Amino acid sequence: MAINSQPRDGRGSCQQIGFCFQGCKSGAKWSTLVSEIPKGEATGNLEVRPDSHVMKIEHDASGKVTGVVYMDADNKMQRQKARIVAVAGNSIESPRLLLNSASNMFPDGLANSSGQVGRNYMRHMTGTMYGIFERPVHMYRGTTMAGIIRDEAPHNPKRGFNGGYEMETLSLGLPFMAAFLNPGAWGRTFTASMDAYSRMAGMWLIGEDMPQETNRITLDPTAKDKHGMPVASVHYDDHPNDVAMRNHAYQQSAAIYQAVGATVTLPTPPYPSTHNMGTNRMSEKPRDGVINKFGQTHDIKNLFVSDGSQFTSGAACNPTLTIVSLAIRQADHIATRMQQRDI
Repeated sequence: MAINSQPRDGRGSCQQIGFCFQGCKSGAKWSTLVSEIPKGEATGNLEVRPDSHVMKIEHDASGKVTGVVYMDADNKMQRQKARIVAVAGNSIESPRLLLNSASNMFPDGLANSSGQVGRNYMRHMTGTMYGIFERPVHMYRGTTMAGIIRDEAPHNPKRGFNGGYEMETLSLGLPFMAAFLNPGAWGRTFTASMDAYSRMAGMWLIGEDMPQETNRITLDPTAKDKHGMPVASVHYDDHPNDVAMRNHAYQQSAAIYQAVGATVTLPTPPYPSTHNMGTNRMSEKPRDGVINKFGQTHDIKNLFVSDGSQFTSGAACNPTLTIVSLAIRQADHIATRMQQRDI
């Protein structure tokens, strides 16, 4: 989670107060909101326009993008010219924007000559295992994810599936726990589990789900947002490999908790969405994807994708730091190309 264990970069160290998902009170947890954006604004070269929504990317007769049309905070339409456009709405909003930017020159949406925009949506194989113990555990203290078990992360087909998964310690607040422990449940069994909250420990299971072209983001044919633009329609089906991996993860995580004294183990269903990835996949050849290794679209050289939709596979770990690394590399590449007047 990129949390300072000691003061660094003008931010304090972790105070182990928990509730990391609600925002870090001490500023120890890294976030662009508390780190990069303030630094960027301090240079005078970054302007953030909050509560704005880009509706369409525009291009000229040659196919180069020229800027964006967006609705500002006052719900007024604005046009921003640009030498380069970098799309960073991640795996649902980025393909939606490219598809909504269709034109006579690009009838299937921008950067979509391959037909891959929106396809191969991934969100990780997930599940959760909770253990209830005889004595209080107080899992809500400390960082939300304080430890990772990577024994099952390597690829080992002998287990009955490809790829691997991690087991990450996880603590949730009561409202979140009530919603996801057993969605829709009620009655004595459910409330008894909630009553055991102080004696409960949690473990999140996260693994590599298989990219499938049929798992995709498309434009809804009828539903529109408040600006009249088609919203994203999300289709996702588990691959048989995902199901086999999840069942194995339930078995192994339950065994771990039982080995350290859990009296009850509670597997919970996967979240409806977690780490959104894919949909504008990276590829060496234009026919196989949307962007090259620098996030530059194959079809339009001054249009870039700068988020998790670049991923071709999900791996068995959280994607944020990889997204950041790709963005830093992309920024260096863009700066070099601009200096060379190549973009």
